Amino acid sequence: MAEKMEFKSEAKQLLNLVIHSLYSNKEIFLRELISNASDALDKLRFLSLTEEGVSVDPESLRIEVRSDKENKRITISDNGIGMDRDDLIQNIGTIASSGSKAFLEKLSGDQKNDSNLIGQFGVGFYSAFMVAGKVEVVSKKVGNDTAYRWSSEGDTTFEIEEAGRLESGTDIIVHLTDEYADYAENWKLRSIISKHSNFVAFPVMLESTDEEKKGELEQINETKPLWLKDSKEVEEADYEDFFSSACGGFGKPMKTIHTSAEGVMSYKSLLFIPQSLSPFEMNNIERKHGVKLYVKRVFIDDNVKDIIPEYFRFVKGVVDTDDLPLNVSREMIQENPVVRKIGKALTNKLFSEIKKMAKKKPEEFSKFWNEFGQIIKEGLHTDYENREKLLEIVRFNSTAGDSAEYRTSFDEYVERMKEGQKHIYYLCGEDYESLSNSPHLELFKQKEIEVMLLTDPIDQFVFPGLGTVKEKELKSVTAGDLDLGDLDKDEKEKEEQEEKRLKKFLGRVKNILDDSVSDVKVTTRLTDSPSCLVAGEGTMNPQMEQMMRAMGQEVPESKRVLELNGTHPIVNSLNELYKNDPQGESLQEWVTLLYEQALIAEGGKVPDQGAYLRRVNGLLQDALKK
Repeated sequence: MAEKMEFKSEAKQLLNLVIHSLYSNKEIFLRELISNASDALDKLRFLSLTEEGVSVDPESLRIEVRSDKENKRITISDNGIGMDRDDLIQNIGTIASSGSKAFLEKLSGDQKNDSNLIGQFGVGFYSAFMVAGKVEVVSKKVGNDTAYRWSSEGDTTFEIEEAGRLESGTDIIVHLTDEYADYAENWKLRSIISKHSNFVAFPVMLESTDEEKKGELEQINETKPLWLKDSKEVEEADYEDFFSSACGGFGKPMKTIHTSAEGVMSYKSLLFIPQSLSPFEMNNIERKHGVKLYVKRVFIDDNVKDIIPEYFRFVKGVVDTDDLPLNVSREMIQENPVVRKIGKALTNKLFSEIKKMAKKKPEEFSKFWNEFGQIIKEGLHTDYENREKLLEIVRFNSTAGDSAEYRTSFDEYVERMKEGQKHIYYLCGEDYESLSNSPHLELFKQKEIEVMLLTDPIDQFVFPGLGTVKEKELKSVTAGDLDLGDLDKDEKEKEEQEEKRLKKFLGRVKNILDDSVSDVKVTTRLTDSPSCLVAGEGTMNPQMEQMMRAMGQEVPESKRVLELNGTHPIVNSLNELYKNDPQGESLQEWVTLLYEQALIAEGGKVPDQGAYLRRVNGLLQDALKK
C-alpha cells in the first residue's frame, strides 16, 4: 500500500515556481533527467571499481528514452546505481535548504536564464513537472532486493510504495499534460537530445525512425568525450553544449581552455571559466569543486581538492589521465603525486590564460575580475607557492584612476612610483566613493603619490600579511607612524613646530576624549580637513575589527590616535577657545564634534547618533546668537 508524505516547505515553494513561472524553455527537463541518469551510471561504474562484489560490464551501461504517444508518456531509464526508499525520500522529497534558498534568491525574472539555473542547484528533477501532470520514479538500488515507486502530481504531497523491477537502475515516467503532449513525438525527443545531451558519456538510446527497424532502439548521441578530440575539430557550439550538459554551466562560457599533455605526465583537460556563478556556488564552502577527474575515460571523483586551488573553485570542466589505476580510491587521490603534478600544470595554465586575457582582452578581463576577483584574492593568504603568480593578476582600485571602474596591478603601480618613494600605499574601506574622498589622502594628492583603494572585505585580511611586493613594503595611509621619507621632509619639520605650539591644547583634547582615543597629535598629512583618526602601533584598523566580529570572533574595540591639522582655522579657533576657557562646556562639545567628524569622514558611524545631532544643533544655535 502506498504511503503518502508531504514535501518540505521550501520544496513546495520551489516546485510551484518551477511549474508555474519558468515557462520559457520547457525542453530542458529532458536534459536534466538524462544528466541525472548519467550520474547514476557514473556512480555504478565507480562502485564496481572500488567495492568487492559489485561487477558491471561497462559496455552495458546506457540510458534509454521511450515514448508512448497514445498515453502521452515519456520514460527515461538507466541501469545505474539505483535508489532505495530512503534515497527517494531524501533525494526527491527534500531539497537541501541552502540550495533551494539560493535558487529562489537567484531567480531574476528572466525566464531563459532562470530555467538554465535549474541544474545548477541540484533541483533538475523538479523540471519534469513543467510539462507533466504526474511523475513516477521506479528504482532499485544495487545490492537490494526490493524496488520502490515514488510518485507525485506536483502538488504538496508524494507517495511511495514497493514496486516490481528486476534489475538495478531507475525509470522516470513523465505523464505529459495535454498542452505538452507533443514532447512524446520521436522527432522532438531526438532534436532535444541532440541539442542538449549530445556529449553525455553514455549511449542515449531512442526508438529508430527507420521503418525496417521499427521498435528497435538506436544510439543517437556522440559518446566520444569532447576532451579527447583535437580542439581544431570542435565547434564553439559543441563546447557550449558540453559546458551546459556535462558541467552544469549555463549560457556561454567566458573562456574555454582545451589542453592535451603527453610525455612524462599524460592528461587531457577541458576547462571552462563561466560568465558568473550563483551566490550559492561562490560562498558555499561545502560545495564540490567544479573539475571532475576521469581515469581512462572512467569517472572517478568530482571533488578532488588537489586538482586546482580553492580560489579557482569557479572553474568547471574535466581532466582525464591514463597515469592512475582505475581502482584508485578517493583517499589515495588526495595524496597522489600524479594528481598533484596534473593539478600544478592545470593551475599554471589557468594563470597563463588569465594573464593573457588581461593583456589582450582588457574588457573581458574587467568582467572576469568583477565576478571572481574577490575569491582569487583568497589565494594571497592561502597559497604561498603561487604567490608571485597571484600578485601578477590581482587588481585594485587606485587614486590613479577617476572612477571605481579603474583598477591597477602591482606592476603598473610600481612603474608609476615617484622618485624617492619607498612604499606601496593603500587605504581600506567599504566603498570607492568614501575612500576617494577620505581626508587620509589629502597629503598624497598634494604630493601626487598614488594610493591603492581597497574595498573588498578580504583585502583587510590579506594586505597586512603581504609584507613586501616587488621589493616595496606595503604601508597603510592610516598608520600612525606614516613616514614618506624625503617626500615629506619639510612637512615633518612644520609638524614638530606645530606640536610645540599646540602642546597644552592637545593635552586638553586628550583629556576630553580619553575614553575614545589613545592619543592626540598634530599631523601634516591633512591639508583641507581639520582632523582624522589613525591606527596606533600594533592595533587593527576598524574595518579589520568589523570583519573579525562578523566571523564570530570577540575583538575588543581598540582606541586610535586623533590627528589634528595645526594649520586649519577650526583647530586654531578651538585653541583660542581653550586659552579663554580651558574647562568650558563649549570646548568639550566642539572637541567631541571634531572627533565625530573624523569618524564620519572615514566612513564610520558615531557611537550615539541622537547625541551627535543634539550636539550639532546646540553648537549651531550658539554660533547664530553671536
